[in-house]
Amino acid sequence: MNKKLMGAIFASTILLTACGANGTTNESSNVNPDSTQVTESEAKEKLGNDSVAIVNGEKLSKDDYQKEMDFYKGMLAAQQGLKDSVVQMMVQDKLISNDLEKNKIKVSEKEINQKFDETVKNSGGQEQFDKMLEDYGVDVDEYKNTLKKDLMYQKHKEWYKKNNKASDDELKKYFEDHKDELSQVDASHILVEDEETANEVKKKLDNGEDFADLAKEYSKDTANAGNGGELGFFKKSDMAKEFSDKAFSMEKGEISDPVKTQFGYHIIKVNDVKNSFDQLKDEIQEQVLDQKYNDYFQNLQKKATIITENGSNKNEENKGEVQQDFNSKN
Repeated sequence: MNKKLMGAIFASTILLTACGANGTTNESSNVNPDSTQVTESEAKEKLGNDSVAIVNGEKLSKDDYQKEMDFYKGMLAAQQGLKDSVVQMMVQDKLISNDLEKNKIKVSEKEINQKFDETVKNSGGQEQFDKMLEDYGVDVDEYKNTLKKDLMYQKHKEWYKKNNKASDDELKKYFEDHKDELSQVDASHILVEDEETANEVKKKLDNGEDFADLAKEYSKDTANAGNGGELGFFKKSDMAKEFSDKAFSMEKGEISDPVKTQFGYHIIKVNDVKNSFDQLKDEIQEQVLDQKYNDYFQNLQKKATIITENGSNKNEENKGEVQQDFNSKN
């Protein structure tokens, strides 16, 4: 099917959906007075387990619905140019699977079933989970296969990190190269709408009133006002520039003058600072190992013989696509 035809079908589908969003078009908006309204539970009973709708007494089957879904999924994938991305993900899955097998690492059925049971529970129970699968157009086995792939990536990364460590020299170099983005501040704040109120709160703080109590009374940031305005540790890039510039220039225990951002006026209290190598060593270790793991995968790709419609893996552009997909999963 050519793209123009697919586009026409897609456009007409949107038009039909818009016209019939409530199950009717403008032309047929007058409901048949002889029709009988049914409740949701009655509708489910009438539809049974094998139908998605009933039109004038004739059932539209779930099998036909699935065929429609498969068609539109394929059509949308083609429109979005997803074929290459899907192929690259399949290549990536195969590389990881082969490396797991080579290193005698297995994902057991028990692990898959445990993950499956957790997913069913977290989705709100079996009924909600079954509805989700139906909406996605997949069965239990297909879904379990997806869970298996997730566990593959998880176990592969855990295996690599367990068997590879970064040297102190590597960690220190990474720290020096990324010190500014690694540093963290633990702060609390009081957010108010205007400068006058901010100055009023600051005066009370200067007179010895408790920061947490004033945050509960004044702060407009409902997400943390109840716990005294505590934000926890954050990096410079996590906050508005004006807020971060001030917070990261302060000492532990210091309280700022009002700071204006797009959200209003903040009074910031710095509770703690982490900016030394020893304080950040564990986090640096994780980040360095993440990078080494990505390098390890890239090397797997370079050593493999991969041929797709776009050519072989000697093509640097294809390498980049696989690596980008891999990074998004990890």
